[in-house]
Amino acid sequence: MFLLPSIFTCLTACGGGGASNKATTPEVPIFYPFSLTSTLTNKCGAKLPFVDVELFIQNQDWSVVDKLQADENGVFSFSSASEFINYTLVAKNQQAGEVEGLDFVSFHQVKATTPATYQAQHAAIIDNSNCECVTRNVEISHTPISDITKITSSATFTTTEVVDSQRTNFMNVEACRIMGGTWPLHSFSLVGTGNNNNVQGAAGFIDDFNQMAFNDDGELIWQLSAFDAIERIGLNQNHQPFTTRQLFSGQQHFAISVLEEDNIVDLFNSHLYVSETDYQSNAEVIFSETDSAFGKIKISSQHQLISSTYITSFSVAASDRKPDIDDRYFSEIKSDWSYDYSNVANYPMAIIAISYQAYHPETNTPMPAKWTSYGEITGQLPVVTALSGYEDIINNDTIVLGTKTDLVQSEYTDKYANYLSYYQNKKNSSFAHNLKNYHISINK
Repeated sequence: MFLLPSIFTCLTACGGGGASNKATTPEVPIFYPFSLTSTLTNKCGAKLPFVDVELFIQNQDWSVVDKLQADENGVFSFSSASEFINYTLVAKNQQAGEVEGLDFVSFHQVKATTPATYQAQHAAIIDNSNCECVTRNVEISHTPISDITKITSSATFTTTEVVDSQRTNFMNVEACRIMGGTWPLHSFSLVGTGNNNNVQGAAGFIDDFNQMAFNDDGELIWQLSAFDAIERIGLNQNHQPFTTRQLFSGQQHFAISVLEEDNIVDLFNSHLYVSETDYQSNAEVIFSETDSAFGKIKISSQHQLISSTYITSFSVAASDRKPDIDDRYFSEIKSDWSYDYSNVANYPMAIIAISYQAYHPETNTPMPAKWTSYGEITGQLPVVTALSGYEDIINNDTIVLGTKTDLVQSEYTDKYANYLSYYQNKKNSSFAHNLKNYHISINK
């Protein structure tokens, strides 16, 4: 009964009353800036803004928070009250020779402050006006080679023609650069039989496509002396079949396929760019390819090794252990579009793509649509959420043509956030240097 007056008296005497009148500082809300840049790459490698795209910011359960439009530079900007967000991007998409469709891409629980990029594909609207492209034949002079067995070039070409044992033409080679810029470095190689019936190879490079000459028929051509020789590399026994290529100067060079029975790889390994070369090798083990009531089914494992040494790269080996999945009913993906691949241990990410036979809302003509989701190994696919403006294109009645699931494991990290960062930007090269995945596809 007497405590409260005593406390009040003490507070007054001690100046406590004055302190109680001070206004408390309100907490300032924290906002997390999110940005995504949409680009289209033309044939000379220039990145151009792509604006035929919309972005839906979503909550963890895929409910829509906001719908955004790109600015004239293809950039989306958004301030999120949440540190982590889901989002779905919807872009017009068109592959060469096909009708225009839609590409849906979703990411689950990304850090909002991580900038993202989207690489669009739309053949009909690519602007190549800033490109300079030239198409000519390349006449290659080389050490004597007959019975040519392998031909490669980092440039596009239609075919080759043998002039004689020391001259070979690459026909209709195309080289492109940004107008006024530098030409790309392109490689050309041949492997066959030499004078002594031994394996012989020759390779060379062109990095200046302004220099031309007339051939015997009076045609303007490019000429190349190719004298970089092959090195015959022995392989370990019981290796898997694999493909391998060299990566340098922004191009892929000397791509070849190695068969299971091969005990030697013919490698161009003495050229000027070896010190900056990475060797990329890929292998696949197919567990089953069957037709069933569900459609055409493929289950496989894949492995990619990228290394600055070819010995490491050639040790590529896809897992020969079949993933722990239901390969009869494929019940990992439920009827409500939830999914669970948690029986496949140590694979932090599931990339699930659903292909649809959709219809154009105005013309009612068939159009392709694909929805790809990047998420954890178990979760809910975003296709359950109707997106404003697309309800008549993707809904419960839209015909599903197939599903493709890739369960991904990088030997460099087990953190889901690192997987998201790579697939949002494709900039963390070390992530893909030792990459494994299980692939499950069903196509009607």
